[in-house]
Amino acid sequence: MNPRLVLVAGALLMLPGSLRADKAVKCSIKTLDACHKIGCSKPGSPLAVTNSQKRTTAINGSPAKLTFEDLKLLQADVDRTFANGPVVIKGQKVSSAHNMKAAPRKIILSGLTAATGTFSEGDFVELEGFIAATKQPPHPNTGETVNCDLSDKVSNDYHINITPAKNGDEAVGVVVEMIPQNPHRKNDDWDLDKLKKIQKQQMPVRVQGRLFFDNEHAPNTQKNDKSKNPKRFSVWEIHPLTSFQVCLATNCTESTGWKALEDWTPSN
Repeated sequence: MNPRLVLVAGALLMLPGSLRADKAVKCSIKTLDACHKIGCSKPGSPLAVTNSQKRTTAINGSPAKLTFEDLKLLQADVDRTFANGPVVIKGQKVSSAHNMKAAPRKIILSGLTAATGTFSEGDFVELEGFIAATKQPPHPNTGETVNCDLSDKVSNDYHINITPAKNGDEAVGVVVEMIPQNPHRKNDDWDLDKLKKIQKQQMPVRVQGRLFFDNEHAPNTQKNDKSKNPKRFSVWEIHPLTSFQVCLATNCTESTGWKALEDWTPSN
């Protein structure tokens, strides 16, 4: 656990389904271009911070290689932080991971130790795996506050579950997301039909983007769960994605065999 944290006794706040700790605000935005970076949320609120993280695209240097074991340990680190209830960060009480404003969020989600190194939210990272074979295919979310509750496909993030091995279930994977503001989304180069073909053929993929902690949800490893809480073993995501590559060789290496999704044309 991050040594800068001071634990406060109390019960951990547990919220079912969507775990948003503060409510969205009503907004009458009609187009994605008019949607502010914090979406339909109150400025300064935990939800505003979460939405802003989802929309931040700045990256620096080369990506750090991330493993599924890293993502497991990063989840465990945050869970330990709140295991005994609320925490106090520089005099500010934080009731749970679902209720972090900007300053405490940065402290809580920085300098976390995992299997291959130290990570912080916002790091530029890379992950290799496969699109989960079961159950949901890659799909657009609908009506999220980050995109001003717009419901059409072109205005919503693409939700993709990545697993460590072929033919995996979402419950053993993690989520990565393509935001609609990305130029490859706008040009439809990052196409759902392409993603579904990659899923069907279980082709290896390599994704890059910003490390993000989705505190609106909780891990869900129940394969037969029918709730709206997406299945994944960790709520750490790569979101937004800045690169999506597919392996076209029998064995891809670090520098050979990979093709950018926007440049790939599937064979029939």
